[in-house]
Amino acid sequence: MEKFFRSDNETWIAIQTNMLFIAAVELLIYNGGLMIKYAFQRQFDFMTPLVGEKFGPYYNANFWIIIPILMTLAFMYFTCPGALRVFNEGSFAGKMKALGKGFLLGIIAIAILSFFAAVSKTVTFQYRGFNWRILPALLPLFIQCTAEELLLRGYVPVVAERNHRWDAVCFLSGVLFIFHHILNMEYYGYSTMFCLNVFLFGVIFCLLIKAEGNFWIASGIHVGWNYMQTCVLGVTASGEDMSIGMFQGP
Repeated sequence: MEKFFRSDNETWIAIQTNMLFIAAVELLIYNGGLMIKYAFQRQFDFMTPLVGEKFGPYYNANFWIIIPILMTLAFMYFTCPGALRVFNEGSFAGKMKALGKGFLLGIIAIAILSFFAAVSKTVTFQYRGFNWRILPALLPLFIQCTAEELLLRGYVPVVAERNHRWDAVCFLSGVLFIFHHILNMEYYGYSTMFCLNVFLFGVIFCLLIKAEGNFWIASGIHVGWNYMQTCVLGVTASGEDMSIGMFQGP
């Protein structure tokens, strides 16, 4: 199937072909997996007996994220094994450094935005206290965010960069990032600003990977942002119950 993505000339038709195919994969593989995930987490709640009623829905939702992740990784492996090269390239120390750097950048970025939003009284945050159960939530978030990045900033560049300029790759990654969050609109409703923000983040992540020469910085930013948003600020993400945050956000 790798040959499907190869073309002799860089033409807009070829770029559209790549976009349509990967967009279809995005909808069918990851979002299809999410629908299966939602069905499973409604029927099988393994986490509430372990962490209690308050934290159960959050941990159970993150536990079942393994379904779309495994579907995504299987697709990547069978269609383009080279997309998983990020696990082999570079030293372990270099990967951890990029991951840590990205994690801090993600936390700082959303902290600054939230500070100005709170000062301007656009949103309010009410402190509810610290609970140790927000700490292990970092692991399922890391797995989820890294799987998303593997598909959109691992698989897509490896497949598309063979024949297309990096600006086309960035554009494609940004568009697919919107598809990756399409189920969110079930909870928030359609928003042009939401789509634009998600698109720009997808492009920025691609540019960061190109500038740093390391995939893991994008994964770190994604994890840091989501962890700060959900487990610290208590802001709802992707329609999931985020009642475990240190703060009660909007």
